[in-house]
Amino acid sequence: MHQVSRRRWLAATATALTGGAGCLGLGGSDEPVTVGSLLPLSGEGTLATFASHHERAIDAAVADVNAAGGIHGRTVVHQPADTAADPETAADAYQSLVDDGAVAIVGAVLSSVTTSLADRPAEDGVLMLSPSSTSPSLASAGRTDDAKFFGRTCPNDRQQAAAMAKILDDARYADADDATVLYVDDAFGGALVEGLESATDTTVRATVPFAPSDPSPETRVSAALSGDPDAVVFVGTPGPSAAVLDELVSADYDGDVVVSAGMSVDATDDDYAGVYTPSVASARTVGTQRLQRELSDLQPLMAYTTNAYDAAMLTALAGERADDVSSTAIAKSLRAVAGGTGHSVSVGQFDRASTLFDAGREVNYRGASGGVDLQPNLEPLSSYLVERVQSGSVQTLELLQRSYFGGDGE
Repeated sequence: MHQVSRRRWLAATATALTGGAGCLGLGGSDEPVTVGSLLPLSGEGTLATFASHHERAIDAAVADVNAAGGIHGRTVVHQPADTAADPETAADAYQSLVDDGAVAIVGAVLSSVTTSLADRPAEDGVLMLSPSSTSPSLASAGRTDDAKFFGRTCPNDRQQAAAMAKILDDARYADADDATVLYVDDAFGGALVEGLESATDTTVRATVPFAPSDPSPETRVSAALSGDPDAVVFVGTPGPSAAVLDELVSADYDGDVVVSAGMSVDATDDDYAGVYTPSVASARTVGTQRLQRELSDLQPLMAYTTNAYDAAMLTALAGERADDVSSTAIAKSLRAVAGGTGHSVSVGQFDRASTLFDAGREVNYRGASGGVDLQPNLEPLSSYLVERVQSGSVQTLELLQRSYFGGDGE
């Protein structure tokens, strides 16, 4: 007897139940599926470029899904919304996406903005997946009795704190007895500083906060360099923190500088020579290469761009696996498509995933950013690189495997 695939059964059922398909979460077989995004599109400087790369990556994921027939045969529409890197603007943008029926939202980007929205996904039952909000305080966000409505495709900053501590403490690197921390005074900066202080054996002599877009960076930098510490740790975000970082690396200081991940480090600028930075290790998978080809006009890609593609694709895969395209169903299926077991699928392979689902198989997404094996808090455990600017380029000194942070090795 011929077996009817799950996809065909769902399509036939949706057609038969015209006007009543909403109770299945199908919303009619021809109704588009809206995936929103919260991006600082009007942010200043590097931040705007950062956001535009994220937008293009999400567009690429949506195009890949639609080229394979959409989610349960429904076209996916990407609806970007500008946060302007401002919590109040972000709240309005978030609400507009919810009002427009977005089943999932990729974002926000900055931890300070995402933290300001952290209670909303659970209240509204709308999934949010951030590609770059790394604050540890977000680990438990979005949880209800039924599902978890907040996750991320970037690692928790507890990992970055451990990587920065490694740079400070290790005799091969800074080997610092004491250090000061110059940090952006927001949810991201405060949480990372707290994690670093807990992780390092180096004495943290002082922590010096600065406001985003600080008009007088020289004052903050002077305070951080006071007493000539062995090292200065800089914690900032792309765009608004750039002027403070430029002031720091151009200062008359002979100690080591450690810069947080995601900041733009100009290896061709002599002022940056010797600067250390931890960065999430890209596995350079087939998926990474495929996305780079799709976005070849944007090379090099800004930090976390691959994670933005992965967030959008995971949303689509979870929707395809679920029996209805609703936020709750997608949230409940996320770990099933990125939990480390199943047939591997990657960038541009939504059609392969659909075929496997139709055959009753499970899939495991290996993304543009590498393996995206989501933990119970819907966040990955990633490998990190210890990097340093040397001879006009950023050079890798060491790979810190997942096992270094308490996970399985890769």
